[in-house]
Formats: sequence, C-alpha cells, structure tokens
Amino acid sequence: MTAKKKYNLHLSRPEAADLLRRLADTLEAGCDEVASLGVSLAELAKFKIRIDLGQDDTLEVKFTGTGFTVCEGAQEPCGSGAVCDSLSGVKKRMQVYFKAMRDSVAKAEMPSREIVSVFLADSEKMVVLQGEGEDSYVAWSALCDRLRAAFDAGSPAEIAAVAEEMARAKKECHARYK
Repeated sequence: MTAKKKYNLHLSRPEAADLLRRLADTLEAGCDEVASLGVSLAELAKFKIRIDLGQDDTLEVKFTGTGFTVCEGAQEPCGSGAVCDSLSGVKKRMQVYFKAMRDSVAKAEMPSREIVSVFLADSEKMVVLQGEGEDSYVAWSALCDRLRAAFDAGSPAEIAAVAEEMARAKKECHARYK
C-alpha cells in the first residue's frame, strides 16, 4: 500500500536554503534520513518540494512524497531502506538498482557492491512473493546466479551481458501479464 507523506513548514530564507543543502547532502551521502527533519527517503518512491515565496521573509515549504509504507518496528540503520515487502515495492526498488547497475556497466565500470547486493536480495524476495510471472522465476534465479558470479569475477562485460538478458526476460514476462 502506498503512503502519502506531507510536511508543511514555514521557514526563513536561510532556513529554507539550509533545508535544501541538508537534502543535497543526504542524497550525496547515500543516506536515507534528512538530518533533523525526520523525513525518511527510504520510504519514498518519489517526492517533491515546493517553495512559495511570501510577502515577508517567511517561505512556505511543502515537502510531499509517496512511496512505500515502512514496516512497524523496523529499526534499520541509515541507508538500509527497510520497507514492507510487497511485490510492487520490491519491483520498484529493483528497477532503481537495475538502472544504476546498467549505467555503471555502460561506462565500463563495476557497479558498487551495494547496488548489486540490494538488487539480488530484492530478486530473491520477488521470487518468493505471490504474483503473476511465477513461471519465469526459475529462469530469473538462474540469471541472478550468473550476475552474482560475474560480479564476483569482477567482469563488467559479463555483468552487462547478463543485465541485457535480464532486461529481455523482464520485458517478455511483463508483456505476458499486461
């Protein structure tokens, strides 16, 4: 289930600028928690910030986002992205990490260990969750094993080849269930 988060803040110009700097630092550091705001980016699939310039020095900052519902009681460290495991949530995360992995190998660079490990962990979750496409999960798991082996061997070219096969397999599977 998708949750909508909304924060309305009344800030001075320096405070609004500081908020944007903290958000930029959060994104750059790969962290999920915006310092001292209490906004968890791990639970958001997308977000937007709107700043309305007022008549005086006060700005109305609206921070809204939609995404995944954080599991109750999850006490995960920054960067873990712990969310409830729904099939759609897992697939959305997989899409983000798959794109990052393909972007790295397109530059003939190794993707980061975090990108590959999160993608593979989500792939493992996907194959155990109920949903359409279960007939493709055995083949998908085999592709994941090949991806893991290519990463362990340090071969961006092999990772790129497996990623292309994964992209075709995903496209074929999704075409069957549209």
